[in-house]
Amino acid sequence: MENTTDKLFSDYPLIEAVLEALEKKGFEHPSPVQSMILPRLLAEDKNIAVKARTGTGKTAAFGIPLVNKLTERASKPQALILAPTRELALQISVEIRSLTTNRYPRITAVYGGASIGLQLRDLERGTEIVVGTPGRVQDHLDRGSLDLSEIKYLILDEADEMLDMGFIDDVKAIIDRANPDKKVALFSATLPAPIMKIVKEQLGETEIIAEDVPEREEILVNQEAIFIRGEDRLEALKRIADSTEKFHGLVFCPTKVEADEVARRLMEDGYP
Repeated sequence: MENTTDKLFSDYPLIEAVLEALEKKGFEHPSPVQSMILPRLLAEDKNIAVKARTGTGKTAAFGIPLVNKLTERASKPQALILAPTRELALQISVEIRSLTTNRYPRITAVYGGASIGLQLRDLERGTEIVVGTPGRVQDHLDRGSLDLSEIKYLILDEADEMLDMGFIDDVKAIIDRANPDKKVALFSATLPAPIMKIVKEQLGETEIIAEDVPEREEILVNQEAIFIRGEDRLEALKRIADSTEKFHGLVFCPTKVEADEVARRLMEDGYP
């Protein structure tokens, strides 16, 4: 974990199951964002709105306090995490599962584009943490399959993305239908006026926290674009691989059929 502080995770009041999981992941020092957030969420003193970029360790910043506190079976969900996309919802679910060696909390992801029947069974079976996209969470609330009356924690991750994707009304409605005594943590790369309006009108007393970003950040990724005909793309890819020492890459294709075809042809030509 890069950009860490001198403080250790073991310096925080974390249970053994969490410390053991962090050790297995090789995490010793919290990132700067985690150092700001962990004491606040572990203390539960007030709502927070955090301005922080993607990739700064936000998931662990709110995930660690959740798995540290929700260590017993509950009859109703105790925490809800809202994310703008199903990919992020799944990513958050996997990350939080990896933050404890305890059996609990149980985590259920709910999102569109997947079988709602499986999600209904998972919710009925019981879960302590629900991670979901706003639209699918609303679907479950309307069906009565999700009960937010006892949630203690509501996490809004990448709130500005949910705003840009048109989910803001769903987010407002979900906040209103949740336990009024919940603690809320909002994370966003930016805090535009509509987000701040939610903070002011629906969250009550909220501490605003901003990540300390250096004035000039080192650029770690170079981006280049090559414009070629569709039929020449595979040959161009092979030439790039051949001309790059120790080449490793991800190739994105528009369909599964094309992905299978590209993989097959690369392997036939000797590319592992």
